[in-house]
Amino acid sequence: MKTHTRTLAAFGLATTVVLTAAACAAVPENETSLDLIPHVHDVAFDPDGAVLVGAHTGVYRVDPTTDDTSLVGKTTFDAMGLTVHADTILASGHPDPANQDHTFTAPNVGLVRYSDAGWEQVSLAGVTDFHLLAATPAAPDFLLGLPSDRAVLAASGDAGQTWEDLGPLTARDISIDPMKADVVTATTPEGLMVSRDGGITFTAVANAPALLVITADPTAEEGIIGVDADGMIWTGSTTEGAVWKTAGHATGAASAIAASFDGAVAIADEGGVRITTDAGKTWRTVIRTDASQ
Repeated sequence: MKTHTRTLAAFGLATTVVLTAAACAAVPENETSLDLIPHVHDVAFDPDGAVLVGAHTGVYRVDPTTDDTSLVGKTTFDAMGLTVHADTILASGHPDPANQDHTFTAPNVGLVRYSDAGWEQVSLAGVTDFHLLAATPAAPDFLLGLPSDRAVLAASGDAGQTWEDLGPLTARDISIDPMKADVVTATTPEGLMVSRDGGITFTAVANAPALLVITADPTAEEGIIGVDADGMIWTGSTTEGAVWKTAGHATGAASAIAASFDGAVAIADEGGVRITTDAGKTWRTVIRTDASQ
């Protein structure tokens, strides 16, 4: 799979994020009012720079030039975990009780995929709700997931068709290194942890801040961009002796973070989704959440 890198200049450390160059499937233009999108769970970038938002009523796409927002596909559901895998969007969560098209199986949708044909089931229909999903261009068929019903890390080696539990893990967020698929980072109650065997065993990252949400920084060896519980943004690495630096502050407590190949960083918090394209000097809001839901 072909990848490209772009510099995320001056974001504390110089940072870049690697994403696949394949274009994600075209998204129907079901325009949605920003103020009516409830509770954001996750964010990601597709290869053309659009922000993908996993929310209580589905997955949304924010156009990178106009900020116009559209619902991905024609099906609403409670999208929890979200990641970009090759040329498709992968998600998990729960069916929307108000949606009677029966696209997904209750009570949990398992792993679903969006392509030109719309949303389709991949695996674990009715069984599993992955609150977090992670993929890496370093190993196209390798996926990790954190199921909501048990404190384990689950892995797939066949693009989500089958899954196995690797072992116990209580984590708020996970990230797979874009260059080394065996390097997995997790934010846990004990602090930032790293695995160098694909998520089977973890050790503490010495001197790392207590991060809540993380995303990969491939310009540095085993690089990480993260946000702590107070909203402080940090850049650093899971390598021995790495120096961590602050790089600005989120607006409100962050619930998810993602970075794009062209230098944008998106952070979701209690107010919605905000994007910076100038290394955190300025932020713009692209989605406001409905506080009543």
